[in-house]
Amino acid sequence: MITIANPEKYVAGLYERLSNENIEVGNGDVIVSHEDELESGSISTQKLFLRNFCKDNNIQVYDDYTDDGFSGATFDRPDFNKMIQDIEKKKINLVIVKDLSRFGRVSNQISYYLEEYFIEKGVRFIAVTDDIDTGSIETSEDMVQFKAFFNEWFLRDTSRKVRNGKKTRAKEGKVMVTYPTYRL
Repeated sequence: MITIANPEKYVAGLYERLSNENIEVGNGDVIVSHEDELESGSISTQKLFLRNFCKDNNIQVYDDYTDDGFSGATFDRPDFNKMIQDIEKKKINLVIVKDLSRFGRVSNQISYYLEEYFIEKGVRFIAVTDDIDTGSIETSEDMVQFKAFFNEWFLRDTSRKVRNGKKTRAKEGKVMVTYPTYRL
């Protein structure tokens, strides 16, 4: 369990992320979420979870940084970049995420931020449900690397499965586009 000694010295940036997901329903149809829809339920749940964590630990929150519909395979995400700018401007010195996979899914980039960039900038990092806290002696660097590797593997495995599913549907002659073309 993560405990925060001297919470008054921290100003937190809460980071939430969810990939843009296509949801396949039972008959093979695919529902695609659109950018003009409200934020996904998962994002709302992440925000509530992180806000409650901060409230329970008396941590001041500076801002939420939310990348809804962005893959963890890249760190070039709008609100992630805004969070980094706020770190550079010394507006936040604590980054909190629900779990490591919400931060990102590329292990070498995760290692860079946690083991180099955040240390250089004096930023503490917490992934609440993974029990990762760079301000705690109990957080093992090996465990962080293992979880980061597993998250990246999951990304690659899911991508492979999606490609195979698309090939199978194409071989069966099923429509491969979300919206069929309109012809006169």
